[in-house]
Amino acid sequence: MSFSDQSSDPSSQGKSLTPAAASQNQAPAAGTSRPGNTLNLSIAIGALALALIGQFFFSKMPDSFRDGLFFFALGVILFIILTLRIEPQPEEPFYRKWSKALFSSVQQAPLMAIQVFVSFVLSYTTVRFLASKPGNTSYWDVFAVWVLSCLVYASAFVKIPKIRFREWFRTNRWEFLLVLGLTAVAAALRFINLGLVPNIVSGDEGRIGLMAKAALNGELLNMMATTFGHSTLYLFIMAFFDRLFGVNPFSLRFTSALAGTLTVPFLYVFALRFFNRRVALIAAALLTVSHYHVHFSRIIVAGSIQDALFATVSLYLFLSALEERSPTRMMLSAFVMGFSFYIYMGGRLIVLMLPVYLLILLLANRDLVRKNLTNLAVFVGGFLVMTAPMLWWAVKQPNEFMARANQLGIFQSGWIVQQAQLTGKNQYMILFDQLREAFLTVNYFPVDGFYYSSYPMLDYISGAVFILGLVYTLLHIKDRRYLLLNGWFWASIVVGGALLVVPGKGAYRILMMFPAVCLFVALGWDKLIEFAGSVLTAKKFQVAAVLIIIAATAALNIKAYFIDYAPTCKYEDINTRFASYMGSYLGKLGPSYSAYLMGFPKIYYGIHPSVDYLSGGIPITNINDPLVAPPTFVEKTPAVFFFTPERENELAYVLQAFPDGKMDRIYDCGSPLLTAYHVP
Repeated sequence: MSFSDQSSDPSSQGKSLTPAAASQNQAPAAGTSRPGNTLNLSIAIGALALALIGQFFFSKMPDSFRDGLFFFALGVILFIILTLRIEPQPEEPFYRKWSKALFSSVQQAPLMAIQVFVSFVLSYTTVRFLASKPGNTSYWDVFAVWVLSCLVYASAFVKIPKIRFREWFRTNRWEFLLVLGLTAVAAALRFINLGLVPNIVSGDEGRIGLMAKAALNGELLNMMATTFGHSTLYLFIMAFFDRLFGVNPFSLRFTSALAGTLTVPFLYVFALRFFNRRVALIAAALLTVSHYHVHFSRIIVAGSIQDALFATVSLYLFLSALEERSPTRMMLSAFVMGFSFYIYMGGRLIVLMLPVYLLILLLANRDLVRKNLTNLAVFVGGFLVMTAPMLWWAVKQPNEFMARANQLGIFQSGWIVQQAQLTGKNQYMILFDQLREAFLTVNYFPVDGFYYSSYPMLDYISGAVFILGLVYTLLHIKDRRYLLLNGWFWASIVVGGALLVVPGKGAYRILMMFPAVCLFVALGWDKLIEFAGSVLTAKKFQVAAVLIIIAATAALNIKAYFIDYAPTCKYEDINTRFASYMGSYLGKLGPSYSAYLMGFPKIYYGIHPSVDYLSGGIPITNINDPLVAPPTFVEKTPAVFFFTPERENELAYVLQAFPDGKMDRIYDCGSPLLTAYHVP
């Protein structure tokens, strides 16, 4: 306070300054400087020196880019500190507010702070431990430290509410039974004859099965890496079911069927929380019977079916956490979203979408975001703890981590440039065509890749109502619920569809957004029934309308899959089907048999991993030259000979050499596919 301030203050009238006070308010003598000025000068010199060192690395040692960046970062930090010290601040700096809030939080919950700190230390230890592994030893110790880091972080925020189950069940018993019934129907449609429908194992299924078998046999050791677009931890999970049910098509597809089934009740809970019971029932019923969702629940060519489950659960937890300002739900959302990184690459898409969603939500509902800043910090912390090993893998092995995106991305693979040169189209027009094709896989283009159906994702009626529901949500895009649905849907369409090669053949890649599609359909029906209130005034008519909708949807979808598709031989091409039948046949004979294939030039052993998966790894010798005499290449018996229809005439020479064998002809939808002749 200056002297003039003192004299103008009524409370200071008649008072004199003490010598100590006077000395404190006197200006420094000439040639002296305040301690603060000396510190400011030191900071300025330090900032300049660090920036010069950084520039030295940039200019003279360009190979040491990271070192230059490090010194620049330190210089920038010092410069920011100096700026905040010198320039007047209109209010208390944000970093002081945050530091005070953090310190206050630590004071109020010291145990929680310790738990968070310990979890970060354990997470860091996991990464360092992982980096030190030689690669040919067990990784279960690293896995244990990672799990411990997650448990410690979760223990800081989990609050288990007291649930009076009897009272809850008494109030919600009919709804509980309804959801249980839907889940039971979903399980039946996905698990019954799981290993037999589809009746062959595709090449990609065989490759994934072999990798899971490697984990089962101890040949794959690191469960915190990626291969072929899948996390190796997912392969270890599959290996658990291989051990439980044996190595067979049922256990191979079990995780897909389980994830597809569980998505149904979680979608119901999602819709009930954010919309209403009618929307929840229609959306869950559509997902239950959807021919598209049922098919990809019955095969395991990609992890997109799991992506749909994790997206539904994590987004439910995230939005409800925002609404309730719940750190527990926010932490659980981060963990579910982070765990999806250990399944398939689709989980990364939701993480990319969330910051955009929050930014738009900040403009539409600033208070909701601002009141959840602490909870969002909980989310970030939980996500980092959960994904730390996978993030380290992404840094150390970026090409492997992004392998599928690099292969299929229209920019990464150079596909869009090639298309522009081939077609003469502008790249923007090609992008528009990609977007159109990805969007229309919902209700126009047939689902092709790994399905080869004649139907699009949605049935005829649902496809029409989907457009109405989508338009309604776009008209109310400021609503946080509809904004989330559109973010979920359009992020999948653009990133998972349009930006990948041939989106019309890759509907399986965007399966993650199908629960959102079901919600669009359900919202469309809900609004049609609501807006027709002048006609459907009685509740019984509205209930009847919903039942008719569900019945029609079920009839169309069950017919599309189990009548029009499953009995046919449309799943995969004829060579893949031949390979699957051959592998199954050889697997039943056993490893004592030597095998020979007369299939060239149509098919040959070595390009269909399903053969090795189904046979148990029994090698097959390709006989490329046509037989013109009894074979002399057979080294031992028992032996088996496989013929394509085009080369079955050569069986006569094998019969001359081995007349005591047994012949089997295998037909595929009535057409001869494979002839097998085995000699004991």
